[in-house]
Order: sequence, then structure tokens, then C-alpha cells
Amino acid sequence: MTKLFDVRASKPFHRLLDTEKTSESIFYNAPLHVPGLLQEPAYVEEMICGITGLVSADPEAVERVRVRNERHAAFLERLEQDNAPQVQVVLDESVLRRGRPDSAAMRRQIEHLIEVSRRPTVRIGVMPLESGPHPNLVGSFELHDSVNGSLVFFEGAEGDRILEDVDRVAMYWEFASSLMDIAVHGEQARTLMSKLIGG
Repeated sequence: MTKLFDVRASKPFHRLLDTEKTSESIFYNAPLHVPGLLQEPAYVEEMICGITGLVSADPEAVERVRVRNERHAAFLERLEQDNAPQVQVVLDESVLRRGRPDSAAMRRQIEHLIEVSRRPTVRIGVMPLESGPHPNLVGSFELHDSVNGSLVFFEGAEGDRILEDVDRVAMYWEFASSLMDIAVHGEQARTLMSKLIGG
């Protein structure tokens, strides 16, 4: 498989890494996969190798997995602190179904999402497949509000991009709010996720 883009050389991605350490509010629109900061280690490896075509022993794959796992661990530490960020996530149900049959990695990933969603500063919404087409499918993006300002981050095959125009960022926050309004969340979302792993 031809490698499209190497995130390690991405200035927007490194800017995101700095921003997410101090973000007070975070929103993820995730119609394709679980957001990086919420990914369990086994899921990380499956996703990185599956998307890039790299084998797990490839030095680039090893480095990407290490970076993702370090971000995940640091994020969980932040959630334990008094100044934990307010986190909202909207997942398409297909994200939770995209795994090999009897995938232990996907099972653990869903269990982790259920656990994290019980934290007081984390709200996970799911768009059920039965909803049909919905605005969440517009594409992946993440929003960050911090003391240093607000931004929207986009990740794509042609590279990463950051949007900081105040009016445009505000529009994305309004869109994020509307997505949370139509997604199932709280106990409804946890029940839906539990059913997917036979819980």
C-alpha cells in the first residue's frame, strides 16, 4: 500500500499535541474511528497498521503506536485532575462495529469507552445505524478551547489542517452542540455499546 501522509512531519499535528495538553473543552466528531485520545493500545495498533498498511514491527508503526499510547495515558491522567477538560464525543455506531469478528481489541475498546463515559467531565454520544444518514457523517474534526484560544483540527489523506478563524470556530461549536443533541448519550449510549459486545 502506498503511504499517503506521514503525521510525524505535520506541523498542525504537533500544534494539536501542544494544545490538547491545556484544552479546557474538547469535542470530537468521529464517524470513521474512535478518536486518538480515547484509543486503547490494541485498538491503536489495529487502526494504525490497517490504515497505513504498515506491519506492526515497522519502525514507523512502532513510533506511531508509542506516540498514540503516550497521548492516551496523558489524557487519562488529565481526566483525574481537578481541572479535567470537558470532553464530548459523537461516534457513528459503525465505528463500534468496524472490527474483525470476535476482535478482543474492539471489545476492550468498547469497554473502555463505557468506562470513560461514566466520568463526570466526559460525554459520549452514539449515532445509531437505524438513524440513517445524519450530520455526523459530514467528516471527522475536533474542537479545542484553551486559555490560548480555540481551534478546529482536521486530519486527512492530504495532510492535517487547523482552522482558527473565530467566526468559523464558533460555527463548528454550534454544529457540535447540535450533534450532541441528536445522538444518544448517557445510559442509552452505554446500553447500545454494551449490546455490541454481548453485555
